[in-house]
Amino acid sequence: MSLLRTGALVLCFCFTCIASAPSIAAVTVNQRVIDDLKAGKTETAHASWWGFDPEDATAALQAAINSGAKKVIVEKRTSPWIVKPIQLASDQEIVFQPGVVILAKKGEFQSRTASLLNASLKQNIRLTGPGAVLQMRKADYDAAPYEKAEWRNGLSLRSCSNVVITGLTIKETGGDGIYLGVAKRGVTNRKITIRNVIFEQNYRQGVSVISAEDLLIEDSVFKETSGTPPMAGIDFEPNHPSECLSNCVLRNCVAENNQGGGYLLYLPNLNRDSKPISIRFENCTSTGKRRALSLTTRNKSPGSVTGSIEFVNCTFESTEQTPVTIQDKPADVCPVLFKECTISGPETKDAAIPAIQLAARAGAAGKIGGVTFEQCVVKSPVKRPVMSFHDASYLAAVSSVKGTLQVKQGTQTEDVTLNPALIAKWMPSSPAGDITPYKTDFNRLQPLDTSASFEPGQRRKVRQRNQSQYLLYAKQGDEVAVQFTFHKLARYTGDKMPVTVVAPSGRTIPVADVPFQQSATCKFTAPETGIYQFRCDPGANFVTVDASSHRLCLASDGAPIRLMASTGDYYFYVPAGVEKWAVGVFGEGAGERVSAKLYDPTGKQVWSEQNVTKPTLFTRTRPQNSPGELWRLVLARPTQGGFEDHYVQLVGIPAVLALTPGEMLVPGEKTQK
Repeated sequence: MSLLRTGALVLCFCFTCIASAPSIAAVTVNQRVIDDLKAGKTETAHASWWGFDPEDATAALQAAINSGAKKVIVEKRTSPWIVKPIQLASDQEIVFQPGVVILAKKGEFQSRTASLLNASLKQNIRLTGPGAVLQMRKADYDAAPYEKAEWRNGLSLRSCSNVVITGLTIKETGGDGIYLGVAKRGVTNRKITIRNVIFEQNYRQGVSVISAEDLLIEDSVFKETSGTPPMAGIDFEPNHPSECLSNCVLRNCVAENNQGGGYLLYLPNLNRDSKPISIRFENCTSTGKRRALSLTTRNKSPGSVTGSIEFVNCTFESTEQTPVTIQDKPADVCPVLFKECTISGPETKDAAIPAIQLAARAGAAGKIGGVTFEQCVVKSPVKRPVMSFHDASYLAAVSSVKGTLQVKQGTQTEDVTLNPALIAKWMPSSPAGDITPYKTDFNRLQPLDTSASFEPGQRRKVRQRNQSQYLLYAKQGDEVAVQFTFHKLARYTGDKMPVTVVAPSGRTIPVADVPFQQSATCKFTAPETGIYQFRCDPGANFVTVDASSHRLCLASDGAPIRLMASTGDYYFYVPAGVEKWAVGVFGEGAGERVSAKLYDPTGKQVWSEQNVTKPTLFTRTRPQNSPGELWRLVLARPTQGGFEDHYVQLVGIPAVLALTPGEMLVPGEKTQK
């Protein structure tokens, strides 16, 4: 063979090897060591045994996780591990070597819930990665072809247990850095530890805690969250009463420069039937332009969650807004403790902005508070309110706020002891704020006048949205029939609307569902004498009761009774012995108004309001021995603005409305107030 020909062959061979080398290296699989793993000769696997493709390493990483290895080591390569969504396995540790980058593949993750790493109903997982990064492509998800969403998480854990995450940096996700959610109703995340993790520039939250028990987050940083609300460093926000926040501890953590709040606890979806909460922050800091801490609980039926929340040796600092806000937290449940904390700011010279704000949102009633400050410091560069009360309900008051503060404003320092007189001065209540909410036992209600006329059959149709509740009085053996219609509103859709009927004994009576845009009659034979509770939820659409065989009232457990474009007479009852009570009406903002007139038991008009948008009250104080009284409220269309959603709030008296005097249900002698 000639030298020329030999050289040509060598050159051709070398060119072929060079051209194909990257793809050969990319797909090379070390089958021998994989077979040793399968044979049980080792419990540790390296992800590169299944090959490493620099353009898409999903198959290799997923195969390593699916291999059954007790430990998977993800090696540092010269380029990131570019992957599609990865599913984690139980009973496994994944060690990401320093410098490893797990990077979301460009153009993928188009599903609204596509997350980088995922685990549902898994247990015994360890993700170890000091110096390693989990990174998505946050900027890409804000434009086509991506549908806007907030659930493209870096790590999604749902109903998992015994999970330890250490050392990672999780950044630029399309949702949360870590999401602790629920895969199966009633199954919470348990024994979750997050340690030395940096959450940086994520889209919705650094961490969202939907449901967790025995959660420890320590020595971690949540910073520069921005994209879609709430944009917090960490957000505790259950979605359902069955979820829980039990033994949750944050220790030595920092939230800084987040677009939303630093630490957010939004708990209205937990109620008195939920598992008591226990949340504790120790040695934590929150700094930035926005609220450093925001806490919101439930103040409506069926009552706020119980438990406790503690902040110990923490610093809350905001340069532009009120650093600490507490909303809707009832004074008598779920105490909140601030111990040896520092609350600093805002730095703005606007002297009207308080350092600490308590608030009652529209629809709240009764006492707001139950907060203790032990040896805390409040700092501000100018003199400003230490605390203020924003009462959007016009029905609330602050109570049970106590403790000691050292107030440093400008060059002045003052030691302050919080007592009822000072709280009343700093945060005066509404005219109805001192009215004790009336606790009605529905099973003790009875007809006001059994001899009053009542005609079974068709009735005036009152539209109601969302959770709707009705009370019906029947005697044992009566044939009960209530006709509901499930109406469509605007472009909202629906399916079937379940109706729940609860007998006086507490037993649920099965009745028919109501199909969307149809009517259905719920029928049963009353097994006992007393009050039957009907509950339904048409959501954004609305429901009407078209006919009833028995006396029937609208009701709530103390929350405002919500109506929709429903005019006419509504009767309510003031029980004997009630000294102070109030009735309020309001629309839902400037575009949705209502007008009202009120008539006393003699038929005299005593109150009239037109075009009401925010809670407007009529209050009455009576002698202690006053008898029971029947009052009439007349609702009418506004003369200006729209007429859709509006509310009736009854304070200090039973939250029960009747359409006619003959249907009125009132407390019996054993009703507790």
